[in-house]
Parts: sequence; C-alpha cells; structure tokens
Amino acid sequence: MSGTSAQQASDLASLVSTFNALPRNQLSPSASVPNHWHVSLRQVPLQPPGQVLFLISPAARYVHVEGPLPPSYTSATTEVKATIWCMLLLKAFNQGLGATEEHKRAGAIVGRPWSWVCNDAEMAGAVGEMLRSIGVLAPEGVGLAGDEENGIADEEWSRFFGELHNTIRMGD
Repeated sequence: MSGTSAQQASDLASLVSTFNALPRNQLSPSASVPNHWHVSLRQVPLQPPGQVLFLISPAARYVHVEGPLPPSYTSATTEVKATIWCMLLLKAFNQGLGATEEHKRAGAIVGRPWSWVCNDAEMAGAVGEMLRSIGVLAPEGVGLAGDEENGIADEEWSRFFGELHNTIRMGD
C-alpha cells in the first residue's frame, strides 16, 4: 500500500469512527422536523466551473454544501464517486453541517442523520453500498428521493445559487 493510499485509508477510518460516535435522533435538534437529508450533485456554472455536493433537510429547508469535487470526478468510476460522496457526507455531519461553536457546546447539532435520500438511483445504491462496506452505522443505506423532495431540493438550490451569484456579482 502506498503512503498516499495508507493516509487515505486512515483518513476514511477516522471519518467513520467520528461519524459512528455521533448521536442519532429521529428528529432534528429543534424536534420540529425529521432528521432526514436529501443529497445531490450540483453544477456550479461560475468560473472556474465545478461540482459540489448539496445537502438539504427538505422539511426544514436547511442547506449545506460540500466541495468542490475534484476535476477528475466527472471521469471517475462509480466506486470512486461513491467514495468521494461518502467522505464529504461524513465530513459534513462530523463538522455539524456548519454549526457554530456555541451550537456545538449546547449540543444542538444534527448528529448522524436518521435517513438520507438521493436524486440519482445509481449513486444512491453505490453510496449506500460504500457506507456499509466502510463500517458506517445506521443510516447505512441511501434511498431514492421522491418527486416532492427532489422539487424542494431543486427549488432551494436555485435560491441558494441565486444568492451566491448575486453576492459574487456585487463584488465585481
């Protein structure tokens, strides 16, 4: 095993053990919405163009973005793509989805999701399989999102990207 491969395996093992130690609740910290997340790949058409992993709690319409994905992502195998998704998902939840230090100290973090879905059947299956193979505890599978969740994700991505684009334009 090369030094890089050994480091990647160590990084992944660390991400998994940290993730598995997170609390897992059926409801969000506010106890008002399910701890359910929708994950999708999104294209960022800015210069330089790229892709990000877009996470949203459909009921709360809370969004989080991870990335950018490496340029080699588009030509990668499904297994490599699933590994990238898993690493980014685990990182996002391990870091509290952008929670402030105050929220973390108060214990008001999401923890592990109760469930998650994806808008892409191939990636849902591949990511679910990868999560199981690397030892992630529940939720080990990734379901296929329905029309309503996909619609909310699309709507919130448009809103999020529109705000991002306006912010960048204002800086010109």
